Amino acid sequence: MPRVDFSNVGDVTDFSPIPDGEYLVKLVDIETDSTRSGDEMWKLRLQVDGGEHDGRLLFDNLVFSAKAMSRVKLICASFGVDVSGAVDVQPELLLDKRAMVSTYQEEFTDERTGQQKVANRVPYSGYCPVPHEGTPPPF
Repeated sequence: MPRVDFSNVGDVTDFSPIPDGEYLVKLVDIETDSTRSGDEMWKLRLQVDGGEHDGRLLFDNLVFSAKAMSRVKLICASFGVDVSGAVDVQPELLLDKRAMVSTYQEEFTDERTGQQKVANRVPYSGYCPVPHEGTPPPF
């Protein structure tokens, strides 16, 4: 068992969802997994980069199924990948890259506890490249 000096550990902070809106994010982690139907899936951890909610996390999934390829293309392009031809999509292509993400709050029932909760969701088309200075994002 690890020994922890809790006198140097902060208290739990607020994990409530961030407000609906558009945020500059950095892709800080990708966990590989698969869906129930066997398609490859990446669990994305997006960190808000700047503003009032700097450092807060958003979570999304990237599923490599035939039906979701347009979203894979959108997300890859939003993080700066050249999607004009064949690409060996690897986490390294996206990690530590930035994009704009739209998010909204959604209520759901926690399957373990049966409690109603609220979490952030990223819509299917909720990604776009970081705009150049002076250009608003296309949300």
